[in-house]
Amino acid sequence: MTSKERVLKTLHFEKTDRAPFAVLNGQMWIAARHGLTMASLLDLPDAGAELLVGDYREIGTEIMTSGCAAAWPMMEVMGGRVEMNVLSAEILSRPLTSLEDIDNFDVGKVIADMRQEHFYQRTLVQMREMRRLVGDECMIGGGFFGPFTMAAQMLGVEDFMVELLTGEMEDVKKVIDFAAEIVIAYLEDLTDNGLDLITVPEPAASGDLIRPADFENFVLPADVKVMERLAPKCRNYLIHICGKTDKLVATVAGAGMSVFSVDSINMVRAQLDSAGRCALFGNLSPAHILAAKSAEEVYAISKSLCESMKPYGGFILAPGCDLAPNIPLENLQAMARAARES
Repeated sequence: MTSKERVLKTLHFEKTDRAPFAVLNGQMWIAARHGLTMASLLDLPDAGAELLVGDYREIGTEIMTSGCAAAWPMMEVMGGRVEMNVLSAEILSRPLTSLEDIDNFDVGKVIADMRQEHFYQRTLVQMREMRRLVGDECMIGGGFFGPFTMAAQMLGVEDFMVELLTGEMEDVKKVIDFAAEIVIAYLEDLTDNGLDLITVPEPAASGDLIRPADFENFVLPADVKVMERLAPKCRNYLIHICGKTDKLVATVAGAGMSVFSVDSINMVRAQLDSAGRCALFGNLSPAHILAAKSAEEVYAISKSLCESMKPYGGFILAPGCDLAPNIPLENLQAMARAARES
């Protein structure tokens, strides 16, 4: 059974030989390992594809990731400023100073301009080259931010949260809808170049930041819109939300998403709440487990989690979020070994 077959069967709650192991992203971790930034990685002759594939194979992940820098150009074509020559791109200025500013932009022009930007084009090269190198060996995931988080990044997360509490709801939804069109266009381009697992992080939708009612009113409709528009090209849809998300599992599962990447929640309880409708992806803490414990401890924790999830199916062993640069390779390999031996 190939890694791709194992993951696809897991997403459909079909019987597999064992639980798959994957990392959510890992591109920043790989860039740091080689002394690169996101910009210098993308400016390698093959946009970093061979380096990424080699390191993903060394880690043992059964899902590789591409396309994690392409959405930043949207900020610049709308008048913001982004520094790409750092490990993780840094927003120096935002394109919006208020929600009403969105009326100054035509989303079609923003998408057209974004598609011409240098790093956007290099990301598509990376995706194509990774697919050429990987073939059908494993799935390639990709995405950047979901619509809600993209909208929050346009204005600034703190200011966006204030607007969510005190602003005009129609203005909030207008910016989210604008962001959704950008996300859809970007993911269409990735799927056309080899993507077969849409991965949509929504960190601004964390239960530590917003209420479940806000998730249902603002986050979920936009993500479902993205999912449904992309379904003709790719039906495998992963949503990631940081922090406490135990109250969102049933809602996400009921929306028809393939897999929910989760952080600090009880996985067995979550799988019961999912009721076989949505696979789960997680949830070893990058900070408290992967960066802080020995490989032997990581193996034991991973093996225990795999065993506890085995009766339910639909489980991919993974970190609870993206990889910090200080996580040792041997700890990730310990997770992969635990999955192989589960």
